[in-house]
Amino acid sequence: MLEGRVPGHHAERIFEAVKRFRSHWMHYHRPEDVNQLLRLFPAVRLPRGHMLDYLPIGGVETGWIFPFARRDVISAGESPIPPALAAIERDRMAGKRGSGELRRLEVEHLYRHLSYEASPTGLFEYAFFIGELWATKSASKARDWLDLEPIFTKRQFDSIVRGARQVVRVVRPDSCDPLTRSAPAGGGQVEFIVYQGGAWKRIFRLRSTIDAEGGVRREPGEVLANLS
Repeated sequence: MLEGRVPGHHAERIFEAVKRFRSHWMHYHRPEDVNQLLRLFPAVRLPRGHMLDYLPIGGVETGWIFPFARRDVISAGESPIPPALAAIERDRMAGKRGSGELRRLEVEHLYRHLSYEASPTGLFEYAFFIGELWATKSASKARDWLDLEPIFTKRQFDSIVRGARQVVRVVRPDSCDPLTRSAPAGGGQVEFIVYQGGAWKRIFRLRSTIDAEGGVRREPGEVLANLS
């Protein structure tokens, strides 16, 4: 894999924009919310004439969205929802978020329409965007993403460590710039540092693997600090 770095100041600017979006997302109407989110990631794009939309699944408190791409101009009498998605009962989808059963639909109706700049920045923005897209109006199902605070500068890292009541272990990184590894066949890995609050306070490296079909899988990596 070809390694690269994303400047921390660029990643920090992206996250600041995302935080502003999160604080206002309930004021956006479908589908302007997800398209506004896409505009925050200039290295990620849809084909000309296409836009994002989504199916709301479940109730307000426990619901989530199933995003998809569609043409931005719909003929009179035509449904904006792809037939394959419209044919699935919402109640049956409610308990299957992230399941293999829905994977084919994710690839067919979302991932294959999205592209990103062939650069470390493009790979980073794509991985971050996909995580944020699936979290939009899906807080009850996306706490594993929304509860993490990305750390893109040493200043942020030091500030969190100084603010902890107790520091058990710290490994100060040489750089907080996101690391990318691009695969020749498409996709790759993105790794950046995050802070997890709550009962188990820690700073660790979060690794996102982007497969050739566009799906993104996240997993924790090296722990850099245990805090309390």
